[in-house]
Amino acid sequence: MRMGAAMAGFWVLNVPTVALGAILAMPPQAAISQTAEYKLGQIVVARDQIMHDLQSSYWTLLKVKNQESEDFQSAGDTARHMAEIMAEFVPLMEVGTAQGQAPGSRAKPEVWSEAEAFAAAANDFRSQAIALADVAETGNLEAYVDAFETFTAACTACHGLRPSSGGQFRYVWE
Repeated sequence: MRMGAAMAGFWVLNVPTVALGAILAMPPQAAISQTAEYKLGQIVVARDQIMHDLQSSYWTLLKVKNQESEDFQSAGDTARHMAEIMAEFVPLMEVGTAQGQAPGSRAKPEVWSEAEAFAAAANDFRSQAIALADVAETGNLEAYVDAFETFTAACTACHGLRPSSGGQFRYVWE
């Protein structure tokens, strides 16, 4: 009996060792794949955070356009901030991070197959954000409304007006 109890203890204590041995026996590609998938997922998370920040910032601009706020200074600062964070977004559009390649991605393959058009759209967004900031500093509502409309068109060049909509470079939220 004593030996049986000792043997039972041996198996209980060594089950984790056996499991660890099985994990370590996995081919190295499995560990590399998980690491690569995690990295791609983190890139998508960073992109999503930037887009969330851009969307949240947009409301400050919209309030001035709709005359719900007269804070042109905040609108100008916000528009400049949006141009800056778009500069952080573009490098995150790494090859291999399209939908189906990276967890959570909604980026269409057109980001890379039409790279010049994507770069032009991103540059236009930044230019229009800076132009809107410059106009905001004047405090001229009529000029601001015009610049806001042009800026909004630059936003929707990549995706529809609603953040959950699709567009040229982004799939519809499913």
